[in-house]
Order: sequence, then structure tokens, then C-alpha cells
Amino acid sequence: MGGDQTHPQSQYAIEGREMFAQMWRIIRNRVTDTIFKISAGGAESAPRAAAGRPLETRHDSATGAGFAGADNEAAMRAQGEAAKIETIRREQPRVGRNDPCPCGSGRKYKQCHGKKG
Repeated sequence: MGGDQTHPQSQYAIEGREMFAQMWRIIRNRVTDTIFKISAGGAESAPRAAAGRPLETRHDSATGAGFAGADNEAAMRAQGEAAKIETIRREQPRVGRNDPCPCGSGRKYKQCHGKKG
């Protein structure tokens, strides 16, 4: 390889960094321009028409929307009682690493199904 050849990935990374820096310069310039334009024209802007008028809000009633109160609490208590976790127990004893594999291959468990990663 000659001395003037460069790796394409390196060139791509360099160009990307330059484009990113250029993008930030453009953003900074636009933000500064916008700030100066707003501060210069801010005193002359027209007042908003709805500035003194209060907003109107309306909330519908929640009765009959599925909130039963005491009935809901009773259902949750019954669900909590039914959700008790039952411990799982092994039916057969645990297989040791040097014991024969239970699959019947004749190999040790650690070299058959007990092999890690």
C-alpha cells in the first residue's frame, strides 16, 4: 500500500464529524438570529385577545363508569386470596455433575445436558 491511501471507514468518520460540527454551527447561528429578532420585535407585538378571558372547563360525572367502590374492593381481596403462590417441588433428586445423564446417552451429565454455554 502506498502512503497516500486511506481507509474508507476512517474517511467516512472524518467526514461525518465535519458534517456534525457544521450542523451545530448552523443551529447556533439560527438560534442566535431568532433570539435577536424576537427581542427586537417583542415590545411592538400586539396583545393577545384572550389574555383576560378565563378558560371554560367541563368534567363529566364519573358515576356509572365502572367504579363500584366497595364491590371493587371486595373483588380485589378475593383475587388476592386466590393468587397465593404454590411452591414447585422436584419429583426426582437433583442430578450431580459426575452422574450419568438422565437422557440415556451414557455420558456424564456435565458433558451432555449439563454443559454450560
